Amino acid sequence: MKSPVRADLPFSLRRLDRRAVDTVRRLQEHGHESYLVGGCVRDVLLGLQPKDYDIATAARPGQVKRLFRRSRIIGRRFRIVHVYAGRDIFEIATFRREPPRQGRDQDEPIRDDNAFGTAAEDAARRDFTVNGLFLDPRKREIVDYVGGLKDLEARRMISIGDPDLRFREDPVRILRLIKFMRRLGLDAGRDEIAAAREHAGMLVEAASPRLVEELFRLMLTGDMVGCFTDLLALGVVPLLAPDIADWLERSPDNEQRLLAMFDALDRWVQEGGEPGYGFRLACLYGPMVEDELDPDQRTVPVKEVPQVPAFLLSRLQQHARLPRAAIGRAIHIMLAQELMDPEREALRGRRRRRRKAASERLLASEGFSDALEFLRCRLEAADRDLGPYDEWHEMGLSFPGP
Repeated sequence: MKSPVRADLPFSLRRLDRRAVDTVRRLQEHGHESYLVGGCVRDVLLGLQPKDYDIATAARPGQVKRLFRRSRIIGRRFRIVHVYAGRDIFEIATFRREPPRQGRDQDEPIRDDNAFGTAAEDAARRDFTVNGLFLDPRKREIVDYVGGLKDLEARRMISIGDPDLRFREDPVRILRLIKFMRRLGLDAGRDEIAAAREHAGMLVEAASPRLVEELFRLMLTGDMVGCFTDLLALGVVPLLAPDIADWLERSPDNEQRLLAMFDALDRWVQEGGEPGYGFRLACLYGPMVEDELDPDQRTVPVKEVPQVPAFLLSRLQQHARLPRAAIGRAIHIMLAQELMDPEREALRGRRRRRRKAASERLLASEGFSDALEFLRCRLEAADRDLGPYDEWHEMGLSFPGP
């Protein structure tokens, strides 16, 4: 590979987490070539504040662990080191290289990339050029082996290598392309778009838990409306969430209802909201659960109401291995709407005494704040008055708690 482009930092190191910078410097001081890599470099160059810091180094995992007292080696397929700094974790990985293509079908996804390499090889194995940039805090420079600086300046998403081959090797890169385009406001290259359309069907070969994890990462971009529109255009929703795909087919209105829910979610994320896994699950499944509990469509006895979202999420859990805590929180959020929303609560016909007891339990619950924010999203999605949200918000403020 040709020599890298090196550019002076266009910003002060004070914009980076000091502990992450110190971690890289400590590795460098002990003779190990080391850099901040990937998303944290890309984001700070775009004027964003990085949330996570990853580090790549020539040091082997055992060497890294010996340098940091509060650290541990994790992983089986490829061992990395987690270094703990307060509540934060810095992930340190040894430089890797692509496995040799000889003897491997070009259409076969990569199953094993567990091979140490050089900094240049590590950059080359990453997905997109804007994610292949390295930052050297000691020399205060960006190291660019893959052309990421010029692509970042042009605000475009370009694959490292042939996108046709790269998407065949790992079809999940198609979902990552959508994520970065929508979250960062970058334009995909013409070849990347064509390759994504050509190979989207190969996502069926990817592990279901990985697909669902990428789907829920899309919901943090602040443009899930755009992301989901892209997924619909590629025809991959049935691969990511089969029940949602079936529900969308039931009525032409369902797509707009779900997109309206995502629009409300996007506004909250753009305002700085950080929806947890359970909240995102509720956003995805909430409109469908409402239909399942609608007495105009089917009669569900009051005692069986909790079983409806539990059953639907259990179907997703069978192939996605979702965290149990997230499933429980999503069920709690969706069932709370049957009490918090006067239109939904009227369907249940609770007596006043039972309603008061249920309200107090909800107000005292750990998931009340999520249920309240979800109520606001639902009301906004339906273009309804926010009166019920305001009422529950005031109740929450005045509730004495445990």
